[in-house]
Amino acid sequence: MSWIRYFSSQILSSFNYFCPFLKLMWSKISAFIIRHRIVSSVIIIMITAFMGFKAKDVQLSYDFPQVIPNSDPDFVNYTEFKKVFGEDGDLFIIGFQSKEVFKLDVFNNWRNLSLRLKQLQGVKTVATVSNLLALGKDTATHKFFIKPLVTEPLQTQEQADSIRDLILSLPFYKNLFYNDSTHATLMAIKLDRRGFLTKDRETLIDSVQMFAQKFADHNKIKLYYTGLPYIRTLYGYKVQHELFLFLLLSIVVTSAILFLFFRSFTSVIFPMIVIGIIITLTMGYIVLLGYRLTLLTALIPPLIVIIAVPNFIYFLNRYHTEYKKYGDKMKGINMMVHNIAKIVFLNNTTTAIGFGVLYFVDSPVLKEFGLVAFLMITTTYFATLLIMPLVFSFLPAPTERQTGYLDNIYMKRFIGWVINMVHNKRRVIYILATGIGIISLVGVTRLHALGYIMDDIPHKDKLYTDLMFFEDNFRGVMPFEIVLNTGRPDGALDPNELEKIQQLQDTLASMPEFSTSISIADVAKYANQAFYNGRPSRYMLPSRRDLMFLLRYMPSMNLSKVSDVGFSVMDSNKQTVRITSKMADVGSVRLDQIVNKLDKDIPKIWGDEKMKPEFTGFSLIFLKGNKYLIQNLIFSLTMAIILIIVVIVILFPSARLVLITLIPNCLALLITAGLMGFLQIPLKPSSVLVFSIAFGIAIDMSFHFLVNYRQDLKMHDWDVTKTVETTMGVTGFSMVYTSLVLLFGFGIFCFSSFGSTIALGALTSLTIFCAMFSNIIVIPALLVSFDKKKLKQ
Repeated sequence: MSWIRYFSSQILSSFNYFCPFLKLMWSKISAFIIRHRIVSSVIIIMITAFMGFKAKDVQLSYDFPQVIPNSDPDFVNYTEFKKVFGEDGDLFIIGFQSKEVFKLDVFNNWRNLSLRLKQLQGVKTVATVSNLLALGKDTATHKFFIKPLVTEPLQTQEQADSIRDLILSLPFYKNLFYNDSTHATLMAIKLDRRGFLTKDRETLIDSVQMFAQKFADHNKIKLYYTGLPYIRTLYGYKVQHELFLFLLLSIVVTSAILFLFFRSFTSVIFPMIVIGIIITLTMGYIVLLGYRLTLLTALIPPLIVIIAVPNFIYFLNRYHTEYKKYGDKMKGINMMVHNIAKIVFLNNTTTAIGFGVLYFVDSPVLKEFGLVAFLMITTTYFATLLIMPLVFSFLPAPTERQTGYLDNIYMKRFIGWVINMVHNKRRVIYILATGIGIISLVGVTRLHALGYIMDDIPHKDKLYTDLMFFEDNFRGVMPFEIVLNTGRPDGALDPNELEKIQQLQDTLASMPEFSTSISIADVAKYANQAFYNGRPSRYMLPSRRDLMFLLRYMPSMNLSKVSDVGFSVMDSNKQTVRITSKMADVGSVRLDQIVNKLDKDIPKIWGDEKMKPEFTGFSLIFLKGNKYLIQNLIFSLTMAIILIIVVIVILFPSARLVLITLIPNCLALLITAGLMGFLQIPLKPSSVLVFSIAFGIAIDMSFHFLVNYRQDLKMHDWDVTKTVETTMGVTGFSMVYTSLVLLFGFGIFCFSSFGSTIALGALTSLTIFCAMFSNIIVIPALLVSFDKKKLKQ
């Protein structure tokens, strides 16, 4: 370790050489601002006004945030798939369950609804039982033709019954739009993608629901809604709602805590003004960077409140301490900046590292969040450093009531209890910490990764229960696509290829997770049925001879389009085929099992090990994004820990002090991970993100204590025991207060309607709570036991 100590000492000497300059710079800036208070205030107001002007243009993202980078092979395949076959996630689906689906009035009203919705701007097509297309044969021209099953409102119940029988006689449509066993039906509304990525989508979705609700009220039927456009729209609503909800809650909670601690309205009002300035600047950054608000970036405004308030507490606590010591307001302000600016700078640096490393993750959504959060924390530091002295200079000197918390009897008793434990019961502390750590390690072994597309939605939410309706009656609505290259033009129409495609579809049909699949094989079977005058028994793959006749009937018909929804089943060269299906939200683990099974089965079906299918579709891309996020967040956590260790080594060039700093904070992370394992909370992007953020925040308490400890060592003639006791008396208040602010601040996210946000809030609060006790109790104990060497700065 000697080379580490030498390297650290060289860096530390450079750092300490530079620190007086930083302190002088901070003090000079503070003094300059105070001397030119009016001019400084005007400049700050002008900057805030400009950024506020920009911030008014901030926009909400109406799409699921892109997690996988553009260069990822699966994302490239998905992009190419959409170019060839079109969008797979543009259906808004409405459904209901009733034995009266084919009752005359209900059927006609359902048909009228589909016609009305088709007229809405942004709707491309609508498909349901009332407007399905039938394939027929024209014996005179020897060509197939397509015609609607229903061309006008039905007049009698007999007509409605005959339509039902006709649909049931067409196996091509079996369980696609109507499930005869459960009497459930659905309407698939294909939307224009250009429209549903803008704010106009909200108007479109509202219009669809308005007309649909009129149908439901008139026919006394309960409707269910789902589909990716609908889910995305509700996500947007919820993100927008929670942005204001959590901003309000964070302000209320932190204001209450500040008033409770400092017993002064000025200690609440002015920090909130500074927070307002920081939020305005941050929203301006988002606009200037060309970003939009996503589920992650929408958390930044309340995070500003939560993270900025500890800065205010450090500054206020130090200001009141220095004022009480010198009895002079301006002296107190100058000493506050001189003594606390460095500590808060280090605290904000580690927090910024915890967020900033996300920028280096190869994921667009995390890059945006990491960069904006880093800029936010940097702005928070400088805004606090520059504005707080300015505010204090305008305000009258603190009263005895405002500084009374420094003599809080309950806090003094708590600090006294901690000091007693550190001096007299260190063995108990070590035994408890070791035991908790071992138990937590057992819990860590039970951790597992699992993600669902609808992870964020509570199971009691209508969005989730409606999805379950479609999973129960149609086996799900999440897109799942298989793309196969036959290796030659027109290969998709080869009878041998059609037979193999059918075998693969039979394999899919045997899995309960999949709905009815559609491919060129189904189109060929439908054409064969039509060729034999619609006989259901002829819904089968045509023989080679029959296929020759069918192809003669096909030139005028575009076989790549089926039903009124219209989607391609093969490319223009008839070489690459698509098997499209919908599936339940089965989760990442089961989906991996399904893909692995199909990946092994397909070469066996084709009798060719070189036949490599492409599995794609929104479901796979979304869940791969979850795994991608987990892997990259673990990488970012590792990077954050390494960078923070570098900062620790620079500050404390001693392996002993590095370990003393890391042990309590790693213990806090270990406890959280262990509880996740015992409580079967799976690893998800939100839960992994906790560790990177919480570690950067929790280490602040260690720095706050240890920097003051090292500054006080010389004052107490290198008496470690005395220094620990004095440092605890000075820093204990602010460590507890800031921890409580962070704990309750992150706790407000538990009121979210998004599961990921709830997990982020609850687990971060838990980690900070554990870190508070481990830093306040374990670090002093370790110092008294092992830091006996006289350290000189």
